[in-house]
Amino acid sequence: MAMEFLAILAVCSMPKQFVEKLWGKIELLMNIWTFIRECPELLNSLDKKTESLEQKLEALCSLEEDITTELESAKFQPHKKRKREVEVWLRNVQRKKIDIQSIKQEVGKGKHFLRPWLESHVEKNIKEVEELHEQGKFPQGLLLDAHHTSRDALLTTPLVGGISTKRIMKRIWECFADVKVSRIGIYGVEGVGKTAILMHIHNQLIESTCPFYHVYWITVSQPLSIFKLQNDIAKEVGLDFLDEKDIRKRAAKLFKALTRRESTVLILDDVWKNFQPEEVGIPNKVNECKLILSTRSVDVCRKMNFCETIKVEPLSDEEAEKLFMKKLGLHKPLTPAIEEIAKLIIRQCGGLPIWIIEMAQRMREVDDISEWRNALTEAREFRRELND
Repeated sequence: MAMEFLAILAVCSMPKQFVEKLWGKIELLMNIWTFIRECPELLNSLDKKTESLEQKLEALCSLEEDITTELESAKFQPHKKRKREVEVWLRNVQRKKIDIQSIKQEVGKGKHFLRPWLESHVEKNIKEVEELHEQGKFPQGLLLDAHHTSRDALLTTPLVGGISTKRIMKRIWECFADVKVSRIGIYGVEGVGKTAILMHIHNQLIESTCPFYHVYWITVSQPLSIFKLQNDIAKEVGLDFLDEKDIRKRAAKLFKALTRRESTVLILDDVWKNFQPEEVGIPNKVNECKLILSTRSVDVCRKMNFCETIKVEPLSDEEAEKLFMKKLGLHKPLTPAIEEIAKLIIRQCGGLPIWIIEMAQRMREVDDISEWRNALTEAREFRRELND
């Protein structure tokens, strides 16, 4: 007690300025002692928050995986496509996973002087992960209704050719009914009517109660490009390649999309060069996809190993003359001289409907015999080019 009294007297006798400095140092030592005593609690606080961040990230990753799985299945659903906001959300999740990996690495280094900053950063990321998890619920769904062309009828004109055309149509329908036939080739010279026949087949398929629900029409661009053909089919099917450039990977995705749809008919019009359907991604099994194409050469069908090939023949002389006169639209009989020239023009058209119709429409209401003679000259030049 006496010693404490003397210490108080000694302090009191000291100059005021010295006492203030001494007291300041004592307070500093007390603060340091408090920090040392509470340090384990501070360290535990960062560890607990880091653990909480990892748990919330795990929940977010589980949600991401569920959404990705649902989107993967949706790629093969007709009339659907993913929302843009879903794509943005997925990218944000990927970025956040990278950020958190970086934070975990810094925490693992054990730099104590950085802990206050790290703790603040961890708290910020916990909040952002929670927000991403909430945003990922998508109460309105992940998909949008997309325009789909597989059920749209093509604009057509009445078929010409009479019995011969009906026989071809009947044969094509028999191939659709045959479980052994997966690939059908329609061939014939340019202008003979292959495209017109396939357009009618397309419309009958989508309008009938036949088992083929998915019907896709693709006009093949020239020169043939596997990459471009894959793009054209994918567009019709509603498949997004997401900038995939590798033809084999694209083929695998396209094959999967067409296989999952089942009951599919793929119509390729105007194929000039043979290719391997598997290289594009077109299935070969009957219950997965039926492929029908039009080409000018039977060799294309043979080299592609088609199950069935059907030739479209030119019109007979009688059918050609009947078509020409119908399209000419006569309001009065032709003079004998013009009628003779008309028959020569019809003969030069080679029984090809496209040229017969074009010449008839051109000569409609023409009475000048010199114009008919000029038309005959042009028809002969056309026939010569056709034979060459």
